[in-house]
This record gives sequence, C-alpha cells and structure tokens, in this order.
Amino acid sequence: MSQTHNIVWFKRDLRVNDHAPLLSASRQDAPVIPLYIVEPDQWLQPDASRRHWHFIHDCLCDLNKELRELGQELIIKIGHAADIFAQLHSDHHIGTIYTHEETGNLWSYQRDIAVQNLCSGLDIELRTTPKNGIVRKLRSRDSWSNIRNKRMMEAIHPRPNALPSVERCQSDPLPEKCDPMFGNLPIGRVQKGGRIQAVKDLRSFLNHRSRGYLSHISAPNQSEFYCSRLSGHLTFGTLSAREVSQSIAKRRGQLSPEENKSFGRNLRAFESRLAWRCHFIQKIEDQPEIETHCMHPAFENLREPAHNPTQFQAWANGKTGYPF
Repeated sequence: MSQTHNIVWFKRDLRVNDHAPLLSASRQDAPVIPLYIVEPDQWLQPDASRRHWHFIHDCLCDLNKELRELGQELIIKIGHAADIFAQLHSDHHIGTIYTHEETGNLWSYQRDIAVQNLCSGLDIELRTTPKNGIVRKLRSRDSWSNIRNKRMMEAIHPRPNALPSVERCQSDPLPEKCDPMFGNLPIGRVQKGGRIQAVKDLRSFLNHRSRGYLSHISAPNQSEFYCSRLSGHLTFGTLSAREVSQSIAKRRGQLSPEENKSFGRNLRAFESRLAWRCHFIQKIEDQPEIETHCMHPAFENLREPAHNPTQFQAWANGKTGYPF
C-alpha cells in the first residue's frame, strides 16, 4: 500500500496563522496536501460574485507564498469537491482530511454532506475544527456568549514550523481573475485581499483610522476610510476573529489616558460589532431554514407571483395608507 497522506482543506480560512487544522496536520507523521478547491457550481449561486473571486484570488496568492515557505505549495483543484477527494484518495491514499467547520448557505451545506458521505464510504477520517465564535449543535443559546468569549481569549495557534513536500501531486492552474467562470466583471474598485493586506488594514485601523469610527460609520463618503475594512478578511479568513479580538485588547491596553479619549470608545464599539458578527453567523448556524423561509411566517410567499398585484403596486407607490 502507498504511503498515507493527509489533506488540509482550505475554504474560508485562507491563512497559516491561528489555523488549528493546518497545525494539527503538520504534527502528524504523514505528508500534508494543502488543498483549495475551485468549485464551478459555487459560482453559479446567486450570492456569488466575481468581486468575491478577485478578493479570494489575492488571498490564495498570499497563502501559496506562505505555504511555499513552509515547504509545500498550495494545491489547486477545479471541480466537485467529492470527486476531487475521491481522485486524491485513489492517487495518494488519504488518511485524514483536516478542515474548519463552515457556516455557509444551503449549497455549501449539501456539498459538505456529500463529502462526509464520501469519507464514510472510503474510510477517510474527516476531522473538523470549530471556527472561533461559532458553536455547532448548540443546545441553548443562553450559553453561546460565554463559549464565544472564552474562545476569543484562548491562545492563538502558531503557524507550523514546516510542511513536508508531497511528491507527484499536480496542482491545476489558479484561474485568472478574468475567467468567465466567475460571472460578470465587477463595477468600480475591488478591495484588495490577502494576508499581507489584512494585517496592514488591521494595524491602520487600530492605530489611526478607528479614531473616527463612530463619527463616520454611517456616512457613505467617509465610512470607507474610517471603518475597519476587515469584513472581507474575516469572511475569507485571512484573519481569524480571535486574532482581531486580541489585537483590539492589546491596542486598548497601550492607550494613554489622552489617547483613550479619542480611541477607547471607538474600539469598544468595534469590539461589540465583532461579537455581533459572530452572533448573526450563529443565527444561521442555529436556524439554517431562514435562508429559504421567512423568519416571520406571516411574510411567507409575499414575493410569489400569486401575490395581490393591486396591493403590491399600492405598496410600491407609497399608497398603502401607512406612512413610510
């Protein structure tokens, strides 16, 4: 039998720092295949955009550079995830797949189920690690905040010391930003992605831009400059929520009494919003049906063709009799 290999499956965690699956895999006595799968079906979903791919492309380039420094470049595969894993198992005899839990949409949930079924059938261990602030199979929402806050204070996982190179594992070319797979060209500027930019944005926010955070958070012409610019980095995981949370705490501890007047309240407000971000992801984790059904059942079918066209036009024209 050929040597067993392990896989680290990168999804929305495009970094090597504070990455528990990667660190765990690096400590095993088996070569590690760091894998990112470009899934064409994902880019047919209504919530996918070429704007996302531009950002992810930057992230993958930075991730590949960091992995190369550790000894093994990122392996790109294009296709259905379950098919990719089946082929890799045939070629390299996969023992364990290490990955983070993902709270996504119905499509990604069904994709993950297909991968779980494949692993069960091929006797591959699928080892998933919780994302920082999200608790899977939470029994009571009352306990969520304490669990989340405890995780935020846990030690940040160091990057691995090294990854052994994998022989005869060919990567597909990374699709270009202009590849038609990813939909229409984005309008306007696209925010730059990648770990290098993430760290730069975090530092500039904590040290300078957060001074005007609360004053400009809702101003369309100012929020671009005074908000954190970390949403995309948190979404695609060039930074972990724990890294950001602990960076805020460290910065607050450095403030002089004079600096605290201008930075303190703004940083506390941002810290609160970081927790709210986890809260709403936890909401879809606990109630995934709100993707396909109205949260309030009275609004079900409101958008269906069978709705009353007269009432709809009255609403659209502001003639319902209720002030808007």
